[in-house]
Amino acid sequence: MAIFYLSLGSNIHPEENLKLARKYLKKNFSLQKESKIYKTKSEGFVGNDFLNQVLCLKTNNSAESIIEILKNIEKKIGRKERKEKFSEREIDIDLLIYDQIVGQVSGKEIPHKDIDLYRFVLEPLLEIAPNLIHPKHQKKISELWNENLDRFS
Repeated sequence: MAIFYLSLGSNIHPEENLKLARKYLKKNFSLQKESKIYKTKSEGFVGNDFLNQVLCLKTNNSAESIIEILKNIEKKIGRKERKEKFSEREIDIDLLIYDQIVGQVSGKEIPHKDIDLYRFVLEPLLEIAPNLIHPKHQKKISELWNENLDRFS
């Protein structure tokens, strides 16, 4: 079975949409751990605050299959396609890490390139998996956190 990590984010009815996302994810995968919910300011645009969370799950599904399931869950919750990279989101579910895979999977970079760029991804991941080794950087999540702490302050 594969262990994988997801990042959830929403700033449109965020409590409701994160709850729905977790419900759908639990129907498809075995939940192992979940971070608390973090409230963060919108980045790259002016908008409502986001609620963010990271989950650790277990599955027999391939990374390709997970990505397809995540897209379907986002659609069920009502995510609308937007051209802007930074914009309001009904729900955003990103595959952060899938076992030790490094590379492109279904057009997505695994591990996700934003893990150490944004506090709203790295901090909840640190909470539930401080000793997890980032497959590409070959560093613990706690080390990545310490390296980026000044930038996040």
